[in-house]
Amino acid sequence: MSPTHSARIVVIIQARMSSTRLPGKVLLPLPLEGPTSILGHVVARAKLVAPGQPVVVATSTLTADDALAAAAQALQAEVFRGDEADVLGRFVGALDGREAEAVVRITADNPAIDPTFVRAAVAHHLATGADYTLTTGLPLGTNVEVIAAAALRRAAAEATRPEEREHVTPYLRRHPELFRLEELPCAVPAAVAALRLTVDYPSDYALLHLLYSQLPATFSLTEPDGLSTLLARFPWLARINDQNTQVQP
Repeated sequence: MSPTHSARIVVIIQARMSSTRLPGKVLLPLPLEGPTSILGHVVARAKLVAPGQPVVVATSTLTADDALAAAAQALQAEVFRGDEADVLGRFVGALDGREAEAVVRITADNPAIDPTFVRAAVAHHLATGADYTLTTGLPLGTNVEVIAAAALRRAAAEATRPEEREHVTPYLRRHPELFRLEELPCAVPAAVAALRLTVDYPSDYALLHLLYSQLPATFSLTEPDGLSTLLARFPWLARINDQNTQVQP
């Protein structure tokens, strides 16, 4: 039995409608057999990480996020709502009443997360007894964090800086003397690794929309005749959003 099936795993997707660069981005449509949204793809892929385990969308109590909460419920995800600025508090709130061993943190603007690599990260996390595990080597928007539930609760109790509350994991990463930190290097083709597969700007959305127009909804980062083949045929795809920058907490 794989660790994801034998342990209690909660996948928590943080989401909001108030993005400054691309407002309402998580409900923008992406092609599928029927119309769906970025959030719809994220939830669908999250459900493949640990089938039967909870998938929770953690959003705010702001009226602006009412539509997002309703969309998440329509996708048959659980919903937790809390303080807009305290995302770490939202994650712990989403854990209340659960006997979870680990949390997979996903953001709702990353529709290309690959469940295969997420499962590998969870397995590595549980096998090493880590408090925090981060994958490396994957395209921006597809690396994943796995956090021990006890470590997440401790971080929420001790973190005081605004950026430690807003970005969930900085407190853990800044205190290796308190938490066991692990990295899991992952290998994908170089052209794939160089892609930007998060949605912050309109050009990011343009790239993901094109990819989902040409590839199966469940496309992976490594499968033959998939993303790598498409990039080989149309190398200009990688230049659609390569001018965009990412601010790391």
